Amino acid sequence: MIYASFCIPLNMKLKRGARKMNINFRSYRSEDLLKVRHFLIQSYSKLKTPNTWLIDRWEFVVFFQETRSGTLEQWEQKVGLWEYENGELAAVVCRDDGFYFQCAEMNPPEKLLEEMFAFAEQKAEEENGGYVELYVPIPENMASAAEVARKRGYHQTGGKESVNSLRLDKEFPVELPSGFRICSGDEIEVTAKALGHIMAFDYAETAEAELTLLHYGNMSNAPSYNPQLDLSVVNDAGEVVSFCNIFWDSSNRIGILEPVGTSINYRKLGLGRAVLHEGFNRLKQLGASKVYVGSMQPFYEKLGFTTEVWLQVWEYSGHTDLSCSGCPQL
Repeated sequence: MIYASFCIPLNMKLKRGARKMNINFRSYRSEDLLKVRHFLIQSYSKLKTPNTWLIDRWEFVVFFQETRSGTLEQWEQKVGLWEYENGELAAVVCRDDGFYFQCAEMNPPEKLLEEMFAFAEQKAEEENGGYVELYVPIPENMASAAEVARKRGYHQTGGKESVNSLRLDKEFPVELPSGFRICSGDEIEVTAKALGHIMAFDYAETAEAELTLLHYGNMSNAPSYNPQLDLSVVNDAGEVVSFCNIFWDSSNRIGILEPVGTSINYRKLGLGRAVLHEGFNRLKQLGASKVYVGSMQPFYEKLGFTTEVWLQVWEYSGHTDLSCSGCPQL
């Protein structure tokens, strides 16, 4: 299945009497990376809450996920941009195991939504020999997007996604068992961090593990990377046995967890809680008020995370009429 999601984060208001600006499609280029990042930051600034993506996911996909797999160039070809006449972004469609939609209005025009659906469906069709399968998580308050999905033959699956947050308004004690210590990103060799990721997600001795060893260090090139928020729990042998990286949005004073993990041989020791608490305390020192995580698990619930945004999953399977009145030539 290809997976798609909406992020419709800001509501731009025109001054009375102002001419409504046209919105034009163009393909994404590598040099647009920071432009899209800025768009995501500004989106959160307007709403003070996310819908789907924050900067962590955008940067993680580019600097690790697609780089590791050697598919960054192909991934970039599946990113579409819609711009106002003044060059500001109105919408972005991008891929992460499917297609994710970001828009610059809380209730974007139906024509724009139709174009975004058509773009995602066409890219899906190209990958599946003329057959389209899409999941589209739509924020619960995005009635306009849900209506377009319904018109195009999508239906709700009953599934949901969530974006979850924790307010940093209390103390977070850091309690480590003896024999372990917490280190910052610039204190640990990249190979040790890569091995920690491999052991936490249990894919040792695979081709993917070899690629992780080669490319894990590229995350430090992400614009929101901060070595003081790239934390590892290290044992007496110098092995990374638990870790968390926190992408830092300095404009909005928020942190976002990506990735987080503990080696399968070191779980139930409180190491994950300790390294996250250390990260939360460091965020507070930077002036952060909140930290986010993209998926809710019992571990995060125990730490105090609550769901901030729910998204309903819509599904489409079959052949589509990819024509759309006024849609761009993709």
